[in-house]
Amino acid sequence: MAASVMPAADTLTRTLLAARAADWRGWTRHDAERVAAALAWRAVDGDATAWDPGVPGLHCRWVPAEGDDGCPELLFEVPIPEPAPTPDLPQPIGPGRALGFGGLPGDPWGPVGAGFPRDRDRELDAAHTRLIAAVTAALGPAPWRGGPGAWLRWRNREITLRLARDHARGALTMELFPTAVWEAREQRQFADARGLEGLPYDWCVSRPDLALAELFLPFGPDPADWDDFRRALPELLACAVTDLPLVGWIEPILLVVGEVAHPSRTVELRIGQDRLELGGIPDRARQVWLRPGADHGRRAGGLLLEAFAAWDITAASRMRVRSWTSGGYIDFPGLGVRPEGTHPDDLA
Repeated sequence: MAASVMPAADTLTRTLLAARAADWRGWTRHDAERVAAALAWRAVDGDATAWDPGVPGLHCRWVPAEGDDGCPELLFEVPIPEPAPTPDLPQPIGPGRALGFGGLPGDPWGPVGAGFPRDRDRELDAAHTRLIAAVTAALGPAPWRGGPGAWLRWRNREITLRLARDHARGALTMELFPTAVWEAREQRQFADARGLEGLPYDWCVSRPDLALAELFLPFGPDPADWDDFRRALPELLACAVTDLPLVGWIEPILLVVGEVAHPSRTVELRIGQDRLELGGIPDRARQVWLRPGADHGRRAGGLLLEAFAAWDITAASRMRVRSWTSGGYIDFPGLGVRPEGTHPDDLA
């Protein structure tokens, strides 16, 4: 990573906190221009909605609300630097993820042009982790975090700061927006989703020391059909096991999912930062251990689906989920299975 281009985490944090503390009033474009002027940010190429905050490598722009369902926001972005190839620095050996270097003239480690992989995904994760640590030192632990994108939110009644990573674009993203407008839109997205793929996020953990009235923790919607659930389960676990280590949550998550009418037909899944443990899989006397990572998360999802098939479970409405961690409350909206005790049928 080019230290001269990638902003330091504490520098980014100071810029974010200064913008967060500004008087945003009605979150109009005029308010954004007034805040930018107060912070001495310069317009970029005459664009009144893009500013240079004075931090090399940090981009900033105003995103207005669009339509009845829009939410205005101030969007910061830090692209992970990608050094330009030179005669001694070959072209990337992967699509935007690995860059060949080493094997320079006179280099005893290998022939000229030998590739040493540079994984930009790992650089992005490392930058994400450093920024989280710096913001946490200033604001305390994020009360709400989840995936996809290993997002974290520091919220109060007026304004929310959201950090995430965007692997598709190879960038850190940092957003400031009005809390009430954003969360109202999010509730509408949950209500209007026709399947599990239409949800704004897959899983989230909230701190237990917050009043639940201050948080929005959705349950649904239910899967559109069994195929919707079959598609969603492996992808949700791939998301959770990939993002969990990056949101700074040390405690593992214990997830129990199965048929509510037959408690013996349940699978236990322990999602930790170093491994996955599965118990209760039919015809497997011992626990199944898998390393964390997206592929292993999908494999775990496949094992759960095999268990449900062995028990002839073909409707998500027949299942309930329980989940625990000493670190906070957990919700898996991307699973489309309600927590035990929250469905009217559970009271019968």
